[in-house]
Amino acid sequence: MPQAAIFDIDGTLVDSVNFHAEAWVKGFEKFGHTVEFATVKQRIGKGGEYILQEFLTDEENQQYGSDLSQYRKQYFHEHFLPQIQPLPQVRALFERIRQDHIQIVLATSAEQETADHYRELLGIKDLIDGMTCADDVEKAKPEADIFQAALEKLPQVSPESVIVIGDSPYDAEAAQKLSLPTLGFLSGGFSPDQLREAGCVSIYKDPADLLDHYCDSLFNSTL
Repeated sequence: MPQAAIFDIDGTLVDSVNFHAEAWVKGFEKFGHTVEFATVKQRIGKGGEYILQEFLTDEENQQYGSDLSQYRKQYFHEHFLPQIQPLPQVRALFERIRQDHIQIVLATSAEQETADHYRELLGIKDLIDGMTCADDVEKAKPEADIFQAALEKLPQVSPESVIVIGDSPYDAEAAQKLSLPTLGFLSGGFSPDQLREAGCVSIYKDPADLLDHYCDSLFNSTL
């Protein structure tokens, strides 16, 4: 049985991926670029600096990439953040995990203000052992910085007994760099094949589905 679990938040615990994608579309549009919603959505979960690199030339990125990213963040906060809702059964899942004395750390690429908002929205502050966010790291996913920071919140836990739960291939890629097994959720909009190819060892629809299959999951196995 694992000793700790590291949970991503966007798309994993809260239903926010479409909002993030739409905010990117608006951001690119503001600076004269037409980017398809579906195309951007497949990049959500990856650090914003990497998204900019995929859609802008080096010259464009240097000229206004930072302004575009800031506009996108502001648009997201003003128009979408108040609409975001938890995915089903997050608190019930966390309560079940804590029954087994497994520690929980949240690891999000969101900035501190947004991370704090999500934690309050989810109503799980009393069930977690820590949280890391974009403010704590230099590089975003698919680099492993955010999960390394999360491991540092678990000083008494061996990394070999930690699992990661996320919704994107970028979660799995980052976790693999630290040899951490990943459970994938379909709630972020990626296909089962995409998640498996990135390294997810098991796939569930969402937190409620993992709770329903908890006894047959990695949470009830020997790592």
